Amino acid sequence: MATILCIDDKEQVLELHRAVLESNGYRVLTAIDALTGITLARTESTDVVVLDFNMPGMDGNEVAEMMLKQHPSVAVVICSDYPDHIPEPLRWFADALVRKDDSPKALLSALARLVKPGAAQMKMAIQRTTGAKERLSA
Repeated sequence: MATILCIDDKEQVLELHRAVLESNGYRVLTAIDALTGITLARTESTDVVVLDFNMPGMDGNEVAEMMLKQHPSVAVVICSDYPDHIPEPLRWFADALVRKDDSPKALLSALARLVKPGAAQMKMAIQRTTGAKERLSA
């Protein structure tokens, strides 16, 4: 069973994600703010992080950057009301982008693609290759 960490500053969004994802067989962890989410990711094995972009304090960009450094194999799904405001570099690193006003099927579809066997290993291999190229060109 895949574990999904949902980080959002809106309790009702977290409740909706929990209901939809648990009813589809996922183990769900929720965090009402960025720091709680980062702490959970350090203590719990997580396959995918569903991350709100616009949050007070630390925004989704900062959280995604920390997640990718600390847990390079975790997939990141950005879930936002305003996808056009998401910086281009984050779009490159995000594994999926879902609008909050999309149906739950959009999130489930993104998760189904990301939790396939070997998806995390493939992401790590790509990141290692990209990192090696960056080190060679420096």
